[in-house]
Amino acid sequence: MEKEKCKICDRDSIAFHYGANCCNACKMFFRQVITFKTPLKACSLKEECFDGATKNFGCRLCRFQKCVTAGMIHNQETITLSTTLVLLSQMEFDKRDTLENRQPLKDITFEEATNIDPVQFILKPPGQVFDCSDWERMHQITIIDYLKRHNFSRMMTAADLKAFLKGSYVYSAILSLAMHDYSLKSGFIKFSEGMYVLPKEMSVILAAKPELEIGIKCRLIGRLAELQVTNKEFLLLSMIFVVIQVSYQQLYSNLLFKYCQTTYQHLAPTRFTDLLSLSHVVAKTKQDIASALLLLKFYKPNIEWNDMLKGASEYLLEN
Repeated sequence: MEKEKCKICDRDSIAFHYGANCCNACKMFFRQVITFKTPLKACSLKEECFDGATKNFGCRLCRFQKCVTAGMIHNQETITLSTTLVLLSQMEFDKRDTLENRQPLKDITFEEATNIDPVQFILKPPGQVFDCSDWERMHQITIIDYLKRHNFSRMMTAADLKAFLKGSYVYSAILSLAMHDYSLKSGFIKFSEGMYVLPKEMSVILAAKPELEIGIKCRLIGRLAELQVTNKEFLLLSMIFVVIQVSYQQLYSNLLFKYCQTTYQHLAPTRFTDLLSLSHVVAKTKQDIASALLLLKFYKPNIEWNDMLKGASEYLLEN
């Protein structure tokens, strides 16, 4: 049998472990790291120890990252549709509970929220009333903390995790907010307690550009209603639309297609394609939000945001 190369260290290998072609040494290394209780030490060489022809086997962090990039997933054979849906459903419930009943222990910036450490929350005091910017801030922080709690996030370096959270949280936030209001049979998205999703400062912009308001509030929820998206489909889509590791994208895509096969039989391919097309609607909604923020920056340059919203909006406009 012709030998292939290990996807991690480039040594000869004919074996397939944890979803990737790798040698026994890298298999054992991966298994050891995922059960190791001590965090991996930071790389002192710009996290490039396994990018070139010469590998630095002394850097466990870079070697592990290469394992993840190659597609290795722990206990992949035990990940089933039913167990995944149960886990995602519980995480979604916890996220909604945090959003509606808690608040951050202290004010934090966008940079602090996207650090590797989990956000600390406390119970919201009775009678506490949030305005639009409060709900926007709370929604962003809750979504970011929720994404940190997934296994695929725990396999990233601090730098990679920060980049992932900054770039992906908005997609998760848009889909989550729209699905929640769709499940309540609302025709447009809004924050909890019926709070208007767009700040009053945008009224002058929306009066001149009403299509932005319609796009932000109604486009995605209308498409969800048109497709009659189920909660199980939403849970899997919410992963497919944000994960950046190819192995996890493929995993969740396979689970969604399996769900479609079970539920829609011969119509599964069409249903699967229709569901994935929602990513374009989410992206368009994000684009509309960025356009509204850009116009607001010119119409009202002196507007004051809290530190969280300021950092998030600046990143959105720059990327």
